[in-house]
Amino acid sequence: MQASTKTVPWLFRRWVTRYGWRHVKFVAGVRALVALWLIILGTMFCAHGYWWGALLLVAAGLVGWLAYQIPRWKRALDTENGRPCA
Repeated sequence: MQASTKTVPWLFRRWVTRYGWRHVKFVAGVRALVALWLIILGTMFCAHGYWWGALLLVAAGLVGWLAYQIPRWKRALDTENGRPCA
């Protein structure tokens, strides 16, 4: 699989911890599970009439998007710095 040619956002370069940098796949998996939990919780709140639960669905979308994008950004950054993609 080839690395993405997308630019890496400056926020990613400063915000991701060293642990998150070394264990990108594990952190992405945890983020995906958190997004799933937020979807379940938000749906339950909305079903019981607490419409602020929709905010949890928005948060789930953001967390899920980050879980999808961060491994691709790391691959692009590794390619940019001349490191081999694993």
